[in-house]
Amino acid sequence: MDFQVTQITPSAKENFAPSRNVNWTKWVLIFSGLFVATGLAFFLLGRSSFSADRVEFKINGPEEISSGGKAVYKIKYANRNKQAIKNLKLSFFYPADAIVIKENQVSQFLTENVEIASLSPEEEGELEFSAYLTGNKGDIKKARALLAFSPEGVNSDFEKESTLATNISSLDVSLVLVAPPNAVSGQNVSYILDYRNESQDDLRDLTLKIDYPDGFTVSNVSPSASTKTDTWELKNLKAGEGQRITISGVLRGSERESKSVAVVLQRKIDGLLIDYEKASSSTVISTPPLSAGITVNGKIDYIAQLGDELDYQIKFANNSDADLLGLTLTVKLEGSMFDFSSVITNGFFDSVAKTITWNASVSPLLNRLASGQEGAVNFRVKLKSGFASGGLGVKDFVVKAGVHIETPTIPVGFDVEKLTTESSLVTKISSLPVFEQQAFYNDEVNGNSGPFPPKAGQKTFYTVSWHLSNASNDFSKTRVKAVLPIGVNWENRARVNGQQSLPVFKPGSREVIWDLGTLPFGVGGQFPKYQGWFQISFTPSSNNVGQPAKLIQDVFLEGEDSFTRQAILVKVKDITTGDLIDFPGQGSVVE
Repeated sequence: MDFQVTQITPSAKENFAPSRNVNWTKWVLIFSGLFVATGLAFFLLGRSSFSADRVEFKINGPEEISSGGKAVYKIKYANRNKQAIKNLKLSFFYPADAIVIKENQVSQFLTENVEIASLSPEEEGELEFSAYLTGNKGDIKKARALLAFSPEGVNSDFEKESTLATNISSLDVSLVLVAPPNAVSGQNVSYILDYRNESQDDLRDLTLKIDYPDGFTVSNVSPSASTKTDTWELKNLKAGEGQRITISGVLRGSERESKSVAVVLQRKIDGLLIDYEKASSSTVISTPPLSAGITVNGKIDYIAQLGDELDYQIKFANNSDADLLGLTLTVKLEGSMFDFSSVITNGFFDSVAKTITWNASVSPLLNRLASGQEGAVNFRVKLKSGFASGGLGVKDFVVKAGVHIETPTIPVGFDVEKLTTESSLVTKISSLPVFEQQAFYNDEVNGNSGPFPPKAGQKTFYTVSWHLSNASNDFSKTRVKAVLPIGVNWENRARVNGQQSLPVFKPGSREVIWDLGTLPFGVGGQFPKYQGWFQISFTPSSNNVGQPAKLIQDVFLEGEDSFTRQAILVKVKDITTGDLIDFPGQGSVVE
């Protein structure tokens, strides 16, 4: 505290002389009080001041590590303030792709949270976290920690952060995976994997696993894999030891699509296989020098019906910079629903091999297809009018046409024996269930009564039956609907032959509805038909005399083909009193 003492002059001394002792005692007391108050203020101010800088928080760990090595992180924290801090919440974030093992299992989480109730002045602590770090040489793996806390006596929350970057400085096992940068769809490609133990120690219990791209079909693996065609177990890989693995196969994909192949080296630690190192490579599907496409009835997604005539067109094109000579185009027809006797083509049809072949003898373009030139051939074939073997035991019928074109001309840049291209088209065949409707008078179950032929002014009871069969695809959302004309009554007596729901009547719309849900294939073949019956009655008026009266109208079955996803609709004719199966043609109303 700043204060000033004013000099006392002699004259002043004289004026104050009579009470010198009393006045000096007073001033001593005043100055003493001020001194004590100032010291106390400084003391209290020193106790209540808080600085986040005096909370120490740091991650210690390795700055460099070999891929697959174990990193141990030590989080040190300390409170250098003169008051406690409380509600400490520490969050630790492992580096990306770290392998964390908890309770002898690989953890799915890369974050850990720890709560600490309080930290007294000058108190410190340490937490430890560990993980295996994987990556390529030169990768930086960053760990991060956050500490949130509240000082005692201060109504504020604070947060501190610490990070540590670890460099993947070396690989115990070098992995080099090579894939061709470009390939034509359908071309044979080879993947080459070289691995070598570059550490000073022998490595045990390693596993190499390759993840092939979609569209790749393995044809040869050397050396043979330990499991299937994608896994090699390395029980003991000595220091300096290595080997090459070669995989060959056919790669298919869409133009400009990137196809990635990857390998992971796993190491057994505490009985668990953890990812130790990884490598990958990719191939881009390039524009083929020779391409082909096929359509049927002008579409690639045409849904065929029984008895359809299918008009196929195969288009081919030379996308290279060179003329292609001596092309041969072959189509193979597959499927029991083809009527092979109906094939119409200007190519050569082999009825035994079920193939059609075109060459230069039928198309000049197949003799020489210039750079950038396109061509096409056509053929027609009918489908059978009924499913093979009545559809017994078979559903989801399809037919397939596979195209193969080849030429001995090899454009520059393609290391193949002959240039080929392939394409195929699978056509689904939709089906319709069989829906039969009948009406009759004689019914032992319902015991129909009333005059027949029907008589004006008198009620007669009838039974209507619905029968459903399905020789092919499953159907969903299946139901039968019909309308009862005015004057025809629903007698609320219905039955079925299985576990199906019963037909019901909606008085407002006068509809009879039989909701079946799924109509599986095989009903009426391997399995009994779906059958439903219901009773109706009708009292003719004088206006009906001399002619049959209508009993049911607007009858149809609807649903969806579960295989082709097409909506289906099957209609049947209305029924009159003249259409009874037990009294055919005898239903004219009499007076």
